[in-house]
Amino acid sequence: MSATKGWRGKLRIADSEAALDTASDEPYIERVETNIDGGLEALYQLGSRLPQEINEGNVSMSVRITKKYVDNTWAGYAGVGQTDMVPPTKYLGIYPMGYEAGKPKIVCKGKFGSWRLNVAQDGYVTETLEFVVESVSVGVI
Repeated sequence: MSATKGWRGKLRIADSEAALDTASDEPYIERVETNIDGGLEALYQLGSRLPQEINEGNVSMSVRITKKYVDNTWAGYAGVGQTDMVPPTKYLGIYPMGYEAGKPKIVCKGKFGSWRLNVAQDGYVTETLEFVVESVSVGVI
């Protein structure tokens, strides 16, 4: 496997994990950042450089997706413009090497928590969605 520059993977969004198999690939994706923080905290004793104990804290998981802005579909995923602003639970399929049998997959269950629109001086408009992850599974297609 060699390193590649640019987005070569596939990203799919669906209402269930099973529906990811037939969902369309999301177009115009520029960047996908997955962040999983186990919330570990090292506790030190005065005068010691090594931790005496490592405690588990809150787990924080999120995915940030940036894409070329085309329409308001993604704003709707985050509940923008809805009266209650509570987005529904979705499944996010991330396929870093494309959607083919035997290739790796990351499936996240959660909700889109925020949406950002970036209108840059050069006229290239992008949008960024933050997906708050409730659970994640890693495997192969």
